[in-house]
Amino acid sequence: MKRVFVSATANQRLMLTNGMREKERINMKDRTKFIGASDIPAILGISPYKTPLQVWAEKTGEVQPADLSDVECVEWGTRLERVVSEKFAEKHNVKLIARKTRYVHPSFDYISCELDNIIAGTEELVEIKTVNAWAWKSWENPDELPDHVVIQVMVQLGLSRRKVGWVACLCGGQKYIEKRIEFDQDFYDDIIAKCIYFWEMVEKKIPPTVESGDNSFMIELYPTAGANMKEATQDIVDAVGALQLIKSELIVADKAKKELEARIKAVIGSNLGLDTPEYLVKWIPTKGSTFQVVKKPGRMLRITKKKG
Repeated sequence: MKRVFVSATANQRLMLTNGMREKERINMKDRTKFIGASDIPAILGISPYKTPLQVWAEKTGEVQPADLSDVECVEWGTRLERVVSEKFAEKHNVKLIARKTRYVHPSFDYISCELDNIIAGTEELVEIKTVNAWAWKSWENPDELPDHVVIQVMVQLGLSRRKVGWVACLCGGQKYIEKRIEFDQDFYDDIIAKCIYFWEMVEKKIPPTVESGDNSFMIELYPTAGANMKEATQDIVDAVGALQLIKSELIVADKAKKELEARIKAVIGSNLGLDTPEYLVKWIPTKGSTFQVVKKPGRMLRITKKKG
């Protein structure tokens, strides 16, 4: 099992053991009030869907979570859960119970989860996943699971006090895969310690460090611009200089790329392509299309050199 983040500090482990926080039971319908198992991979920076900053912004109320009620892939994922569950039960000759109990950490009641299924008469759970065909590569290795799935199931095991978790996944609507995860107490403690630290940032309104995946998210977090100019700290001065250098290098690289492409196309001419010892190069025909692009209002980052 791959571990993807640093261990808890001694102080965080002490907090985890002693349960230093006591809070009223939270409203489980308001996801800004708690961390769910599906949030945790993003909190740890290993989710393919969200970054730590995006989760932080949702929990602090800085942005509203996306409304997924009309998203077709979400709808079909929900519809197919029962089909995948039936496949698992049939394959193992067991009965699955869709137990929609919410499990809450005994000391930190803002950490909780629900389970898709439990296997009747056992202490084992079954998490159902449906992914598109393009996600197949991350599932094809028989000995590994995507890291974000491992994290989610490990939290579910720890909170529900179970020792074994199964993941049953339908890839692309036609390939069934299942894998087994055993509970690891140290790994679970590390995850919970990270969640404690993250929730402190939520309560204190201290945002996590931004990542490359936050670039397009910035317009949601800061949709409007005021009139004031902010004084830059030295690390941001360095960041602006580095960005301008990278942009100039990209311009040179893009020009070189286009020149090389033009040379290769000129050699291919009216042929389909050409053969090299290492590559098969094709200049293939494509069909044209007519469509309208609607641009939403937003903000543009523009950097200009000061005069003098």
